[in-house]
Amino acid sequence: MPIYCVIIHGRNFRLKIEDKWEKFGFYTPRFAEAPDPVLAEQIALENFRRSPKYLNLLQGLSNSESDPPVLSGEKIEEVAKVTGNPNGGLALYRETGE
Repeated sequence: MPIYCVIIHGRNFRLKIEDKWEKFGFYTPRFAEAPDPVLAEQIALENFRRSPKYLNLLQGLSNSESDPPVLSGEKIEEVAKVTGNPNGGLALYRETGE
């Protein structure tokens, strides 16, 4: 079965960094074995939602129920193989317009 690299894009994460609440987004790569890119995205997102990295991130959130964070899969590409621990960290960025 093919292996896909899915770049997960998180948006609208209200976090306290340096004693200031701001909205952040992030990118992180995840890999999924699936028959097609659509299913690979779903598998990668579900696996990420259950990961300790994501669960720890949720503990520090200050989003209201009417303004939840959003996750989506972007740039889904088939890869030849994956070795080692391929799951990267979170590349955080500040969302503008606050």
